[in-house]
Amino acid sequence: MLALVALLVCVTTTTVPARGGTAVLPPTIPAVREWAPGGVGYTFTSSSKVVAASALAGPARLLAEDLAKVMNRPVGYVVGGPAAPGDIELRLGTASGGPEGYVLQVGPVLGVEGAVAGVRLGTRSVVQLLRQQSRLPGGQVRDWPTYQERGFMVDLGRKYLSLDWLRTQIREMAYLKLNYLHLHLSDEHGFRLESATHPEITAEQHYSKQEIRELIEYAGRYGIQVVPELDFPGHMQPILAAHPELKLVAANGQVQHGNIDLSKPAAYDLMRDLITEFLPLFPSRYWHIGADEYVENFTDYPQLERYAKQHYGTAATGQDAYLGFVNWADGIVRAAGKTTRMWNDGLVRTGGTLTVNPAIVVEHWSMSGLTPWAGPAWRPAELVAAGHKVMNASITPTYYTVGGLGALLNTAPAVMYDTWDPGLFVDGSRLADTLGAKLHLWCDQPDRQTEQQLAAEVYPRLRVMAQHTWRSPTPPFYTQFAGRMTAVGPAPSS
Repeated sequence: MLALVALLVCVTTTTVPARGGTAVLPPTIPAVREWAPGGVGYTFTSSSKVVAASALAGPARLLAEDLAKVMNRPVGYVVGGPAAPGDIELRLGTASGGPEGYVLQVGPVLGVEGAVAGVRLGTRSVVQLLRQQSRLPGGQVRDWPTYQERGFMVDLGRKYLSLDWLRTQIREMAYLKLNYLHLHLSDEHGFRLESATHPEITAEQHYSKQEIRELIEYAGRYGIQVVPELDFPGHMQPILAAHPELKLVAANGQVQHGNIDLSKPAAYDLMRDLITEFLPLFPSRYWHIGADEYVENFTDYPQLERYAKQHYGTAATGQDAYLGFVNWADGIVRAAGKTTRMWNDGLVRTGGTLTVNPAIVVEHWSMSGLTPWAGPAWRPAELVAAGHKVMNASITPTYYTVGGLGALLNTAPAVMYDTWDPGLFVDGSRLADTLGAKLHLWCDQPDRQTEQQLAAEVYPRLRVMAQHTWRSPTPPFYTQFAGRMTAVGPAPSS
């Protein structure tokens, strides 16, 4: 029943606006929101060039480079000056839908107008359109996204992926108007950043700080924000392998090799060293602290309850040691002028006395029960009522997991397209007030698939995510959408 309801919602929200005329544009991904045919069309010629205002020099250069690749001819760009018929003109102006909205005026000159972010996105439509046909019917496109955040998360803590692979995915994201790249940089198989404060934890396969700076700069050219995640206080196996004295040990002597003991002051010293070392490396407004899958039964760890009572009062429980960690890490992030993000599963209705800072953005993926669909976690609407902004990170269908039990929940792109949208969460509830959603690539068994195989799995899923987070009128079924994927093709190569 849930899938049927979601499907009906998807179908009923994809009616193409009728604004007169019959001329149609080639398809784009995501589909344009409004198209009003009329007037003289546009023709791309051997002398066509990009003309831009000075503030739009970066998008103009990128557009010229990409058009040269897909049109197989040199394309120049100039800053300032008049545009001639056949040219593409980038103009600053106002457009519906906020800073990412744009207007595409199709006439003798192909004009793209909006704020800088909107014009950049509009140029992606230009590349998709012109690679299909060099003549476009006259008219006007008005286009903007429904959701603010449209993204992709890559699990690098389990599988090291080459910089070339990451750059390819950045180009793919930009081509599809996605804007948010989440790098999961630490997990059970490796801490992937070069650390000066704790070189003993850096994996053999890692990224230097200079490589990260260059990757961030590359993403910035395409208008993509890079958000880092160092996953604490769980999933810390490679860090705790170098600091075994900080591993969390249960009352029965069982050692948790990936969980740090939050009752030990040295644990906070270590985590503070790493957070403060890398905060300046990433210019993003966000810092992701992870905070997922730490402890299921806090009574197994009496030292956590003793610590919590000492620091948070006699009514505190072991879970308060975890909630206190969240607020502690958030304090470091806020002191650096950034906003904290975290996974939702540790925020449950019972067991603790502390409240985490409502300014923390929560990415909701699971209800923390025996299955992800039901359990004690706060529902998305409850988190919003408490003051949090929420991203839809539902384990199904936004996860693609390589190997392990998680792979059993992988959703085919067709099912994702036909039955889901960013307002539908893993518990079956709907929330209109969500930041957006992103595709997640998890590499639980990192050697099971090559980079090429991962790229092939990601390819259709990114296109579904792009369409559903833009949320413009589009065919109701994946079988129809697949034709658009073929027509639009991959992003221009480097």
